[in-house]
Amino acid sequence: MMKIYIQETPLYLCEKAIDLGIDLDHPKVLVSKYTGKTKHLLNHIDLLEKNDKMKAVVLEYQNLDILVGDFLNLFKVLAAAGALVTNEAGEYLMIHRLGYWDLPKGKVEKGEAIRAAAVREIEEETGAKKVLLKNYLLTTFHTYKIKKKRYLKQTFWFSATAPTQDLVAQAEENIEQAIWMSFDKIDVGQDPIYRNILDVVEAALDAAADA
Repeated sequence: MMKIYIQETPLYLCEKAIDLGIDLDHPKVLVSKYTGKTKHLLNHIDLLEKNDKMKAVVLEYQNLDILVGDFLNLFKVLAAAGALVTNEAGEYLMIHRLGYWDLPKGKVEKGEAIRAAAVREIEEETGAKKVLLKNYLLTTFHTYKIKKKRYLKQTFWFSATAPTQDLVAQAEENIEQAIWMSFDKIDVGQDPIYRNILDVVEAALDAAADA
């Protein structure tokens, strides 16, 4: 299964929708069988780019590798890396950018190791020092368009720790705040948080519960 956020709505690519564990009978969940034609994929991508009323869209195909490959061929794929950083008080290192709560992350430079990129981006965006990267958590995907060209951001996420310290938000990256905070204090009604960030937090909580 591959989950991609398009305008904050998940598009699931899978072999069997029933295995996803989501409510397939919900009136705002669309389940469709992939025809193997690029136009069919584009129709669903266009639907999500122009309509934010859907809860989820699911595309089924008997060969997931082919479905994912056809999807990726429609985008320029960019690699990024970031982390959910926790201090000794159990607070998360959050950033606030362009009206959303987010986690520090950024583009992997050419020839740069993914883990090194994650640490560098955390340091650049928040000013944090002594960041210790730990376990890989998950990879998220989201799309965006620039001048009609479609991009797919593939972000590799890790857990990490750092001591409580003063932070400096990277203003040139439109970051207004870098702050230590408890996740339950984020008012998502007042300031939303990206859904892929919720996936990262869930993955971290699941990993902690299994430890």
